[in-house]
Amino acid sequence: MSGNAALQAAERARQILAVHAAKRLEVPAARLSFAAGRVFDRKDHKRGMSFAEAVQLAEAAEGTVGTVGSYTPPQGAGKYRGAGVGPSPAYSYSACVAEVEVDPETGIVRVPTIWIAHDVGQSINTAAVIGQVEGSIYMGLGEALMEEMAYRGNRKVVHKIPSLLEYKSPTTLEMCDVVTYLIEDPDPNGPFGAKEVGQGPLLPVMPAVANAVYDAVGVRIDEVPITPEKVLKAIRRKEKGEVGRFGPDAFPEIPWPEPTQIPTPWEGGDGKAVTGAPIPLERPH
Repeated sequence: MSGNAALQAAERARQILAVHAAKRLEVPAARLSFAAGRVFDRKDHKRGMSFAEAVQLAEAAEGTVGTVGSYTPPQGAGKYRGAGVGPSPAYSYSACVAEVEVDPETGIVRVPTIWIAHDVGQSINTAAVIGQVEGSIYMGLGEALMEEMAYRGNRKVVHKIPSLLEYKSPTTLEMCDVVTYLIEDPDPNGPFGAKEVGQGPLLPVMPAVANAVYDAVGVRIDEVPITPEKVLKAIRRKEKGEVGRFGPDAFPEIPWPEPTQIPTPWEGGDGKAVTGAPIPLERPH
């Protein structure tokens, strides 16, 4: 959604540049094209200037060129129950394969390689997209094996790890090799057909690593991070004939508060929250 807002802002900025470039070139602004770092007349490609010159002309006339863009998702097929999450008109999908080595004597887990395929819609800047995907793998690997919000004793407000110097996350020595596949299927609602690639690829990393640990030593670790201590405890339980598993035995019942509704513009909303009203499971006809 932010991409469409940025696209609208860029188009408005382009129009400002076109107006001032057209005055200098003495051609209609509607006839100008922006390509290959140049602004030029479509009927006479030699008649033009560099993009930097067009920016300088606009700034000389108006000061800093700044524009604002916005985007409202199209009317959806239904509502998401109990939350404002889910207004995006498009969703991306990922598939992950993790190669994992587990030492049954120490419980140490190593991840030499991860293969990731991510649905990006249309890749606009391939190098940047791959960088985003691999950054997500880094985050997912850290969550799977190292990162933990630990507290001192039973005090839930005092962190056991006093600073980021002690907080464990992968370094270049722990980071695995990543093989990235960009799956391109342009989405009509995305900017130039693009979809998100910011954090989605990290989601399948943790279950892929956990499943690979099970495939290697036959134990389930249902709690992150997957540390050597947890792996060893699960292995010892399996050796005793118990269930080879480490993780929570139950999940707490949480009394969720009343959800906050923010009606969309097509419902007549003005951006203000509405509380106390029941949320319909289906959009009224």
